[in-house]
Amino acid sequence: MAIELVKTGDLSSLALGEVATFLDSQDTGHPFQFPQWAPDSACALLRESGAIKWFGMFGTYFPLGPKLPWVRAMVANRGPVCDDPKLWHAAMEEFAQRMKQERLAYFDVSPDWLQASSTLLGDVLDRTVWKQAGPERVSLRLDLTKSEDEILAGFRKGTRYEVRRAERAGVSVVAATTDAEIDEFLALYARLAVRKAFVPESVDHMRRQIRWLLSESRGAVLLARLEGAALGGAVIGRSRRRCWYLWGASDRQNLDVGHVVQWNALSWAKAQGCTEYDFGGYTPGATSGPAWFKAGFGGTEVRFVAPRRRVVDETRYRMFSAAARLKWW
Repeated sequence: MAIELVKTGDLSSLALGEVATFLDSQDTGHPFQFPQWAPDSACALLRESGAIKWFGMFGTYFPLGPKLPWVRAMVANRGPVCDDPKLWHAAMEEFAQRMKQERLAYFDVSPDWLQASSTLLGDVLDRTVWKQAGPERVSLRLDLTKSEDEILAGFRKGTRYEVRRAERAGVSVVAATTDAEIDEFLALYARLAVRKAFVPESVDHMRRQIRWLLSESRGAVLLARLEGAALGGAVIGRSRRRCWYLWGASDRQNLDVGHVVQWNALSWAKAQGCTEYDFGGYTPGATSGPAWFKAGFGGTEVRFVAPRRRVVDETRYRMFSAAARLKWW
C-alpha cells in the first residue's frame, strides 16, 4: 500500500476525471472533496489495481499563525472518502506515517459517515489514536424518489403557502448562466452577511467554486426574480445521486422567496437524477431561523460521525496545546 501525495493544481485532466469517477462511486462522496473545489490544497490517494480506492483533499494551515510557523496541521472537509471502513483505516495509517515524516503536528478528518450506517465506522474512528475534534454534525435529507406532488404534499402547510404565494406574485426562478448573474447572487450574499453580521466567505473563492459547479454540470445558481430584480437565490451542488444546499441569500422583502427557491432546487436535483437532497447544517428542535425554515420541507434528520483528530508529532502538538491554553496567537 502506497499513498500518493500531489497538489490539486498539479493533477492532470485524466487524474481529475479518475477522482471524479471515484467520488461519484462512493455514497460518502461530497462536492467539498473534489479537487476543483479548493485548487490550492493537497490530495492524497490510494490505488488498487490502478484504480483509485481512497481519496482525501486536505487544506494545510498554521493553527498558531506566524508566531509558530513550524506548527502545521491539515484538515479534510467531508473526507477522506472511502465507503469501506477497513480500507479507510488502513489508508489513514499509511497517511499518518507520511505526515509524521513531513513533521506535521496533527490532521483533522470529517468523513461523511452516518452514525447509524455501521458500528464498524465508529470503531475505526474511536480508537485511542483519534481524538474527537468537534461536535457531531446534523443535517436533513429529503427523499427525491417520490413524485413532485408527493414531495410538495410533505411540506409544512406554511411552506407550501409561501411557495404558492411567491408564484402567484409573479416570482420566477431561473438558473444563472452568466458571470453577471453569478455576481448578482454574490452581491445578495454579501448584503446578507452585513445584515446578519457573519463573516462571509471570500467572494473570489466562491465565484471560482460556482464557475466549476456550472462548468461540470455539478450544480446550479438559482435566482428568484420579480420584475427583473433578483430578490434571492441559492447555490446547490451534487455528487453521485445526492444534491446539497451549499449557500443561500436573499434581500429583506415583504415577499419571502427562500421557499420557492428551495422548491426549484429540489426540482433541479430531481431532474439531474438525484435521489436525495441534503439541506446542510441543521439544529434539531429549532423553532425559528434557518433550521426551522429547512424543516418545513420535510426530510429525515441524519447525524454524522463527529470529526476526529490524529496527532502525528507529540512534541509539536504539545506546543500547540500549551499555546492554545494561553491564547498566544
